Amino acid sequence: MDSILLPESFGNRAIGITADIYFYKLVAKEDKVYGLIVALNIFVSAVTPFINIIIPKYIIDELMNSQNKKRILIYILIIIFGNFLATFTILLLQEMREIREDQLAKKFELMMSEKSMKMIFEATENEEVLSAKQKAETGMSWYSGGIKGMSDCVVKIGKSIFVIVGVIYIVLNISPILLLLSVLAVSVNSFCTSKINGASQEVFEKTPSINKFYSYIYTRITSKEYAKELRLYDGSNLIERKSIENADALNKMDNECAIKQFKWGIPGSVMSALSYGISYCYLGIAALNGQISVSDFVMYITAMEIFTNDCLLAIITNSQQLIMKSNFMSAFIRYMKFENFDSYDGEMVNVDFFDGIEFDRVSFKYPGKEEYVLKNINLKISKGEKISIVGMNGAGKSTLIKLLCRLYDVTEGQIKICGRNINDYSYEEYVKILAVVFQDFKLFGYTIDENIEMGNQDKKRSDLEHIYQISGIADWVHRISDQGNTLLYKAFDEKGIEPSGGQAQKIAIARAVYRNAPIVVLDEPTAALDPVAEYEIYNRFNELINNKTTIYISHRMSSCKFCDRIIVIGDKTIQEEGTHNELMMKKGIYEQMFETQAKWYVEA
Repeated sequence: MDSILLPESFGNRAIGITADIYFYKLVAKEDKVYGLIVALNIFVSAVTPFINIIIPKYIIDELMNSQNKKRILIYILIIIFGNFLATFTILLLQEMREIREDQLAKKFELMMSEKSMKMIFEATENEEVLSAKQKAETGMSWYSGGIKGMSDCVVKIGKSIFVIVGVIYIVLNISPILLLLSVLAVSVNSFCTSKINGASQEVFEKTPSINKFYSYIYTRITSKEYAKELRLYDGSNLIERKSIENADALNKMDNECAIKQFKWGIPGSVMSALSYGISYCYLGIAALNGQISVSDFVMYITAMEIFTNDCLLAIITNSQQLIMKSNFMSAFIRYMKFENFDSYDGEMVNVDFFDGIEFDRVSFKYPGKEEYVLKNINLKISKGEKISIVGMNGAGKSTLIKLLCRLYDVTEGQIKICGRNINDYSYEEYVKILAVVFQDFKLFGYTIDENIEMGNQDKKRSDLEHIYQISGIADWVHRISDQGNTLLYKAFDEKGIEPSGGQAQKIAIARAVYRNAPIVVLDEPTAALDPVAEYEIYNRFNELINNKTTIYISHRMSSCKFCDRIIVIGDKTIQEEGTHNELMMKKGIYEQMFETQAKWYVEA
């Protein structure tokens, strides 16, 4: 689907400006006070330097001329209390900024999480999208500092613009040549800085693939789910070797960046040193010749230093930094532009008229792939019918379910419910008619009941105890002190429990039953259950599905017997269909699969 491809990039400067506008518009919506705090931060920061430029001149003049102690004391107090008040105010404003910036950072993280949950499903398996997400996460944190990093640059630029006007007026009184010298030094320095920033940008573009391995090695593999294999198969040597390879790749990239930054840092530093040296010599000679006073010498030197470092260089350097940070943060903007699933547009599903499901000449190939996974599937499932879909691994059984769930769009043909293409319905309303247990189901680190009621908290049912019973978790839940209010896993509380694979699978089944949807899909629903528990599930199967339309997928052929019809998928399409007895008599694919599996039980 073309709509999920990465948005086209444009010039770095254009990206930076666009990102600035984008983020500050978002900030203005979230926190109207934040902009005022930044503006005050700029103003107070701009006023402070003039205290240290102008007042020392008057102190020196008093010391060398009238030596009025009272006046000298007043000037000293102005410097002390002026700097104290300014510093205190700046620190207070920065603290106020940081509180809001932390809140805004959480807001951006929440936006990214919501995007990940609302994005069309096929995008979540797309390598470009995964890379874009990695860039967005690191671009908003490590590389840019987020809205804080951006605002730090804005404050420094704003302050420098205010200060530079006053400083230029002071320096022009002594020598325009010194200003030109500072401009030359800053120009060289800023050019070198742009090259240094370019090296950082190159690293940023290359890091997602390496960081992906970094995250896998240092986060996932060290978690408990890999603990047994690492110990039983002595995997530590392999992981250590992989981690060293990953570290070497990162170090190589960082070293290349450091060499470039060092190379371009030398001319900038040399030019700055020359500028300072010439300025000191020029003003020193002027003072010795009596052209300026000692107090003027101090004021001009201070003004030159502020003009060069706190003004000109700060404006250029921070402008480059702002563009670079904005470029990093623009990865967030690009990620947010990926297509969401259309959850609201479309018609409501009228369950009263539900008469079954129809796959009409359905073919499918995964996005970006040439080979079809399913080809020309024609299948009608009547209301209340229980069908079992079987086939070899990779035959496309689970893919068929993903199409029904609208996780992917069919490539050709259509799937119909109530005579309408399922894409005509509002997605949010459509999924309510489905209760699905996937083979790779997931539970969340919330309570047992919250996992069962998931997405249906606003429509709590009173028969939760009955659902415990028919899904087979009643005895286990009742043995736990907090019962249904017990947290699963230890993500939020050390008291959380670790359900066994079978217990977790029963909770997933209970969640599907609680949904009370007219269509039930069970993809390997008993894979983690022991034979006794599996028998209990099969024994209660009719009670579990309550005469609903049911699609059942399993590799255990004996479990197909209780279904009304069996669909055999092979070579990308439907090869056989019928009841268990009919297919056994046909002596085709199903009979071969059934006998092969039964043989192992008999021989055992």
